[in-house]
Amino acid sequence: MKHLIPLGNFTLATVIGVFLCIISTEASAQFFQLHLVSSAYAWQRQDTVGQSSNHLSGYQTAQLSLAGEHLSFHTYMQGFNDFAGPLKNEGTWRFYNFYLKYADLFDRVDLSLGRQAIFAGVGNGTIDGGIASVRLMDSRLKLLGYYGALPALGQQFEMIGDQKNNNMFGAQVIGLPAEFARVSLSYMRKNIKPDSYWAIRTDSLFNPIQTEISPTATAEEYVSGDANVDYSIVSAYARSDYDMNQEKLSRVQLFTRVKVMEPLALTGEYLHREPRLSYNSIFWVFAYNTISEYDVGAEYTIYRDWQVFGKYGAVSYGDDNSNRITLGSNMKYASASFSWNTGYGGELAALSANAGYPFFSNKLTPTIMVGYDSYKLSESAVQSDAMSIGVGAVYRPFPVLSLDMQVQWLRNNVNNNDVRLFFRGSYSLSERLNIF
Repeated sequence: MKHLIPLGNFTLATVIGVFLCIISTEASAQFFQLHLVSSAYAWQRQDTVGQSSNHLSGYQTAQLSLAGEHLSFHTYMQGFNDFAGPLKNEGTWRFYNFYLKYADLFDRVDLSLGRQAIFAGVGNGTIDGGIASVRLMDSRLKLLGYYGALPALGQQFEMIGDQKNNNMFGAQVIGLPAEFARVSLSYMRKNIKPDSYWAIRTDSLFNPIQTEISPTATAEEYVSGDANVDYSIVSAYARSDYDMNQEKLSRVQLFTRVKVMEPLALTGEYLHREPRLSYNSIFWVFAYNTISEYDVGAEYTIYRDWQVFGKYGAVSYGDDNSNRITLGSNMKYASASFSWNTGYGGELAALSANAGYPFFSNKLTPTIMVGYDSYKLSESAVQSDAMSIGVGAVYRPFPVLSLDMQVQWLRNNVNNNDVRLFFRGSYSLSERLNIF
C-alpha cells in the first residue's frame, strides 16, 4: 500500500474525519457489520512435459460497514498470495470500494464519496469519485448522477495518475409509472488513456532501439433505455443500448415470461449484440461480426420443491450458426441438467448433477457434484471426454461461522488425474455501537 487516496491536498482519511466531525452532534447509535472470508485453493499444475509446480493460493476478504441514522461508511477489500510455486509473492491487496454515504438529506437526497461501484443502466464499473441521487414525486421519479476517476491498476489503494484522461461520468433517470412497471433512461461516457512505457523496437535496419510507446486515448459513450413490467401472469423486460461514437445500436434485448397455468410457464428471449469496443482503440481495425441469439423454453412445476424445464436456443454469427438444447430439473436438495450444443462453436454434450442434504439442524451439509462432457471443436477434430467430481461439506456450528471444504477431481485428454483442494471459512459480526 503506497498511500491513501489523495483528493487534492487531502487524503480520503481526512475527508472521513471531516464527515465524522460534522455529524458528531448526532447522538444516535451506529450499526457495525463485519464479514470476513478466508479461503485457500491448492493444486498441482503441469507446466511442461515431466515438470510440475505446486500452488497454494490464499484469499482474505473483508467487508465492513458502519451506519448511523444518516451517515454510513462502507469498504470491501481482498488480499491474495500464492504461498508456493513460481508465482510466490509478497501478497497483493485490492480495494473494491471505500466510501462514505449520507442518506435522506432533506428526506430525498443521497450522497456518497469515495471508491464505489456504479450500477446505473448502461453505466457500470468502479470510480473514485461521487454519486448523487434525488427522489421526487413520492419516490416515483429518481435522478442519479456520478463522476469520478477510474481506479488504479489492480484496484490499488491510490488514485490513478492521469485523472483528466481516465474517468467516467453519467446519469440515469428512473420512473415508476405504475406499481407493476419501471422504466429508465441512462447515459455514460468513459475515457481511458493508458500510461506511456518503454519497449524494445527495431529501426529500418532492424537494429533494436529503446522506444517510448504512448497509447492513444480511447473512449466509450452510450445512451440506453430499458423497461421492466411484472403484471399478473406476464413478466417482460426490454433494453436497447446506442453507441454514440459508432452511431448505431450496440445491444437490443427482449425477454418475457408468461404463466400459462398454475404449474406451467413459457419463456422467450432475444438478444442482439455488437462487440463493445472503445472508440479509437486498435481493435477497430479488425473485422468482426454481430451476434444475434434467441431462446425459448418451458418451466413446469410438479410439486412445490420440484421443477423441470427445457430450453432451445440458437446463435447467429453472421455466416455461421450454432444451436443448443438444455433439459433439467431442480429439486429442494438436488438438481441436474443436460445440454447439447452443435454448429459453429463445435459439438458438446454435457451432463451435470449436484446434491446436498442438511443434518443436525442445518449445522452439517455434505455436498457432491458430478459432471461429464463429450466434445469436439470441429467436425474433423478428435472426440474428447472430461469427467469431474467434487465432494465436500459445509459446517455451520454457529449462525455467524461457516466452514466449507471440497475435494475436486478432474480427468480429460490433457490431465489424467487432476486433484484440487478448496477451503473456505467465513465469519460475520453485527454490533450496536455508540461512537458519536
